[in-house]
This record gives sequence, C-alpha cells and structure tokens, in this order.
Amino acid sequence: MQLLNAQNFQKVDSLELSLKFAENSKDKIEILLNLSDKLKNNDPAKALEYAKKANNLAEEIDYEKGILNSMIRIAEVYWSMAEYKEAMVFATKSKELAEELGEVKELALSIHVIGIIYFDLGDYDKSSECFFTGLKLYEQIDDKEGIEKSLSSIGSVYFGKNNYEKALGYYFRSLNIAKEINDRVGLAQGLNNVALIYISREEYEKACKYIEESIVINKELGNRKWEGVNYMNLGVINKIQKNYNAAFEYLQRALLIFKNLRHTLYIAKCQINLGNYFLEINEIERSLEYVTKAYETGKMHGLKKIVYNSAELLNKIYLSKNDTLNAFKYDIIKYRMKDSLNLEEKVTELSKLELKYEFNKKEQVKRIEQQRKDFIILIIIISLIFGLVVIILILARQRIKAKNVRLKKQAIETELEFKNKELTINVMSLIKKNELLSDISSELIMIKNEAVKDQTKEAIKKIAIKLKKSTEDETWKEFELRFKQVHGKFYDNLTKKFPNLSPGEHRLCAFLRLNMSSKEISELTGQSVTSVDAARYRIRKKLGISNSQINLVTFLSKI
Repeated sequence: MQLLNAQNFQKVDSLELSLKFAENSKDKIEILLNLSDKLKNNDPAKALEYAKKANNLAEEIDYEKGILNSMIRIAEVYWSMAEYKEAMVFATKSKELAEELGEVKELALSIHVIGIIYFDLGDYDKSSECFFTGLKLYEQIDDKEGIEKSLSSIGSVYFGKNNYEKALGYYFRSLNIAKEINDRVGLAQGLNNVALIYISREEYEKACKYIEESIVINKELGNRKWEGVNYMNLGVINKIQKNYNAAFEYLQRALLIFKNLRHTLYIAKCQINLGNYFLEINEIERSLEYVTKAYETGKMHGLKKIVYNSAELLNKIYLSKNDTLNAFKYDIIKYRMKDSLNLEEKVTELSKLELKYEFNKKEQVKRIEQQRKDFIILIIIISLIFGLVVIILILARQRIKAKNVRLKKQAIETELEFKNKELTINVMSLIKKNELLSDISSELIMIKNEAVKDQTKEAIKKIAIKLKKSTEDETWKEFELRFKQVHGKFYDNLTKKFPNLSPGEHRLCAFLRLNMSSKEISELTGQSVTSVDAARYRIRKKLGISNSQINLVTFLSKI
C-alpha cells in the first residue's frame, strides 16, 4: 500500500476490520466502496480491487444501487490511472443504469466522469458539454458538493482554452462553496487551481501562498496525487524565478509521487516540466531524455495536449543541438497537433476516435431502444387504430432512412475536407523540404568553390546535382500519389476533356485545384512567379477560357 497519513491509515484499518465482521451483503458493499474512496488518490490499484469486489457482490445479490455506485467508482479509479478506454466503458454503463433507475445524483456523477475523460484527452467542447449537463442535474437536487465539483471542472476547461478570467471566476465560485460546506478535498483543489491563474498573471507570491495552503490540506487528507500536483506547480514557479535548485527538488518530489501512483498523465506532465528545466540550465541530453519519454507516453495513450507540448519542446531541443531535420520533424508534429486540438471534430488519432465512436454508438443504440419501448406502449394504448400506427411507423422509418443518408453524406464531406487539409499540410511540408534541401545544395556549391582540388570540386558538384534531381523526383512522386488519393478522378477528367495538356501543365492544374497562389507554386517548383503566371495564361488558352471574368481556380474545381 502507498504511504498514507496516520488518520487515513486508521480509517482504512478500521474499515477493513468492519468488513471482516460484516454479515449483510449490502453493508459489505458500502464498506468496500468506502475503502475504495479512501485509497483512490494514494493506492489506485488497491482502490480498483475493492471497487470490483463491491461490483461482483452487488451483481450476485442483484442490488442495482450497489452495481451503479460500484461502476461509477471503477470508472473514477480507471480515470485516475489514465486507463481512459476502461474508464469510458464503466462510466457509460453507469450513466445508462442511472437513467434507467431515475437516480439523478448518480447520473450526474457518471456524466462528470465522462467529462473529465474527454478533458484529459483534449476534447474541451465535449467535456464542457458534460460538465454543464452535470451542473444542471446537481442544481436540481441542490447537491452542493456536486455543484462545487462541476464549477471547478468548467473553470479548468476555460483554463485549458487560455481564458484565464473566466476560469478564475468559476474557480472562486467553486472555492467559496467548498468553504461553505467544509469540503476539504474541494478546498485543496480549489486553492491549487486559483494558484494556476496567478502563475499565468506572473503573480508568483500569491500563487505560492495558495499552493502552500493546498499542500497543508492535502497532507492532512493524505491526498498524495494533489500533493504531487502542488509540488509540480511550485517547481514551475521556482524555475521561472531561476531558483533552479528548489525547482529541481520540487519537480523530482512530484515525479516520485506520480510514479508511485502510476499516474500516466501527471508523470508525462512532470517529465515535460523537467525537460524545460534541463533545457534552461543547458543540460540538453537530460532534457531530451525526459521530453522524449513524455512524447512517447502521449502517443501511446492518445494524450493530445502532452504530444503537442512535448513536440514543441523537442523542436527547441533539436534546434539547440543544430539538428535541423529533427527540429523540423517535431515542428510539423506540433503544427498538426495544434490543428487537431483546435478542430477536435476532425481528429483522426486512433485511441481518441475509438473512444468517441464507442460512446456515441452506445448513445445511439440507447435512443433507438427507447424509441422502440415507446412504440410498444403506443401500440397498447391505441390498438384500436392499428392502421394509423402502421402509417406512423412507415413515416418514422423513412425519416430514419433519410437521416442516415444525410449522415452518410455529411461523413463523406467531412472526410474529403480532412483529406484536403492533410494534402495542403503535405504541400507545405514539401515547400519546407525543398527550401531546406535548396539551402544544403547552395552550401555544397559554396564548399565546391572553396575547394582546392579539381577532383573534390567535381565530386561535390555531382552530389549537389544528384541531390537536387532525386529530391525533385521523390517530391513529385509523393505529391501526385497523395493528390490522386484525394482527387482520384481529376486527372482522368482533365485528360478526357483537354488531351493536349502536357504533364507539367497537369501538375500546375493540380496545384490550382488546391487553390495555391502563384507565389506558393513558385516556392514549391523553383520557378519564378512570372513564369508561373505565364504558364497559367497558356493553360487558360488551352482550356478555352477566353472570358477574363471566369476564374481559373473555380473552373478547375468543377472538373
């Protein structure tokens, strides 16, 4: 078992003793859930074991309320362990059961867990939807603790979107409720959250004050996870203030806590902060070691914000090592991940997509099942007008069919839009690659000019020419392959309608189909802007566009 404070250890010890002597199954379930609650922030593996025992016992005696509460607890513990797929499965099951049983509080708890899973995965829109839904449910039953938790989570969403003023408002509302109901856990978290806002404002003295208050409470509660978060934030503050010894000590202390808890997300966050620390004190290799670990963790678990932050830092590290190729690689990854975080609807990362798909699929199945139940009740009530019911059913099926057609069309359009965007990013990458290789060729020419021996000059010249030729060949092959994947029929249609176009003109038409400007085409092909404009004019003539009012790009987009 992980380290607990004396008070918590006594409570756990007392509950375990009560469990041995409990005879009633429902009493045993409640004790197991209490044990899980006491251990979830210090020994999640043990907390999960107790929660699963409660779930098994509740299923044995068909105790629905016990099944519901144990599934919520299992979901919470899996979330704390960054096992998001398992957490989503149990949170979704508990949500469905809570709706079926009409348990408002448990429904709100389940939706909140779903929200924090989406939040950790970087889907702020989906998580905020869950948090606001949970807030309304908690307000219906006047559950102060639930309201406090929802407000805090909504504040975290605003913080994630860099809207610090909004975040501070929600954090203070949550903190005031925690004080009102004497919720020590919520109070400690609220103090830490407010400190984050003061860090963003560079008010470090205030931030430290709030964090130190939070540490005192977390130590009293034995809440190791949040104590680790406190130390990590103190490490960040001290690094900013260039108190490097203190910064390293706090970050190492935090990392040790998170490793003991096996908390994947916070281990990665701490590794990124340590990477920043070592980069700042110019220990490049140690910085690279920590940030690479965080990057791999982010990729493995679908933690998009972790991947973005670590890629951004890896770009800086490789630039400091003058490794431009690796720096450029992580710059592209950062660019794509930033776009992914801003437009989450178009995300393609496998684990995230799988989670969202499974959740939405279950929601859809549940809605259809509810419609069928309502339909059966309707048949019983209006059995005398059965013919009318049949007509309603036919109309309902037609609507569903029409809806499915619309959804399919929308999915195809979304996929095409995503592929167009990916192709555009690829073209930008090719431009950067060409620029980089052009610089290398130029440097080779300079080296050739400075060389003494004719043999050396000739060898360097051949390398430069070969590099340029092979790069151009590979570039065009890669571009045309990706372009045909997105616009497969474009070349065929173009050839059928205008067979006198040359291969080079085909390629220029493809660039224009992507709405690229003459300047962008010039940068990609190495031609001057004037040459590109002249080529565009020749293409207009071959395409038979004599009217100057007709836009060439618009004309090509219709082929």
